[in-house]
Amino acid sequence: MKIKKGISLIVLVITIIVIIILAGAVILSLANNNPIESANEATFKSNISEYNSELALAVSDEYLKNRSFNTSTFNASVWDGTGDGNGTIKEYITSITPEDGAKFEIQNSKLVYVGTNQIEKDYLTEIGIANGSQIVIGLGVNVIATENTTVNGEAATCQNPIVPKGFKAINDGTVWPTDWNEGLVIEDSSGNQFVWVPVDGENVPYTKWCTTGFTYADTTDDTLPSGIIEIDQINSYGGFYIARYEAMFDYNGGSIRVASKKSTNLTTIDWVATRDNAHTGYVWNFVNYTESKSYAENMAQSYGYDSASVTTNLITGTQWDTAMEWINDSGKSVTDSTTWGNYINSVSPANLPEMGFLQISGFSEYWKANNIYDLAGNTREWIHEIYMTQFVNRGGGCGNDGVINPAAYRSSRVESTSNNYLTFRIALYIK
Repeated sequence: MKIKKGISLIVLVITIIVIIILAGAVILSLANNNPIESANEATFKSNISEYNSELALAVSDEYLKNRSFNTSTFNASVWDGTGDGNGTIKEYITSITPEDGAKFEIQNSKLVYVGTNQIEKDYLTEIGIANGSQIVIGLGVNVIATENTTVNGEAATCQNPIVPKGFKAINDGTVWPTDWNEGLVIEDSSGNQFVWVPVDGENVPYTKWCTTGFTYADTTDDTLPSGIIEIDQINSYGGFYIARYEAMFDYNGGSIRVASKKSTNLTTIDWVATRDNAHTGYVWNFVNYTESKSYAENMAQSYGYDSASVTTNLITGTQWDTAMEWINDSGKSVTDSTTWGNYINSVSPANLPEMGFLQISGFSEYWKANNIYDLAGNTREWIHEIYMTQFVNRGGGCGNDGVINPAAYRSSRVESTSNNYLTFRIALYIK
């Protein structure tokens, strides 16, 4: 009996074809539903969810610390995986891995992907994470600048102030850089504070204009330190910094220097002959014009400021008048300062029980304008200006009438005048 082998061969061929078809289907299925790739995607998305939750807590914490917090100012750069990550995304999202830290930033309080992997981009699009270009973050706040820069890395303007080398931007009464027109504060490593005066050239021009007391037209400027040309920093940066507080005395181990800090004590008894460590922290009254000018100009050196970046001087007549225009533009009268200064006739809200008497600098929030304390009343302040054979002081004192001697008021005294109602204020010059 013959065996028909041909049928078996046909069956074999068909079987092989079916196997090939089935194998192709399996491969296609694996390509579309790769369990390894799906697992990676799930892990990636889970990590992102955790990062987002942690970021939400960080943003909430910023709100709790500062109710004026603006989400557009909350940014952090990528993390390169080294160090503790302070100043980068790692500072706020502590669980982020080094690999992911190099792919994500915080931009305007949101998690943004700045990597290049298209598959990851597609994943993130599905869950609503923005894809964006890496942004220039800039200095940020509470970070000492290592060069003249801005908090957001953008060009310096009157609305985006420069932060000089050796200083940090701090949110104290105002928020950087949003509140540029309300008195942004910088601070050096010793705690001296200065406030930004924006000069837009229109609403606030850089010029003398005050005529209360005697007119600016009858004055001349004293000689500024070598290298200072007032208008240069206005042209370069759109504004200038002045001390937030009246001068404070710092004995500094015998190397006497001036400070721009809230003072802690005062006296109305002449202490020129006893300027010692016991007087550190005092409002620096009983100081004549020449001393005021000298200590103002030496401040930068005494605190070790970078001489290529900044220097200091006694506030000039143009700077005082420009600050007056800025304050006047904000709604506070500089020709009747009784509502915001320490005078014998201060009115609400400035009419505190202590009015009419000398107080420490920064004594009351009601005696400030645009985040600067005591420009009106308390003590008169020497400025870098000459009237005939005398030197000019501004702002009136606590024993004066705030209508007759308002913040814009010009008065003069001989160079050697030194009394309990005379002090001075520093200007910071940015190179």
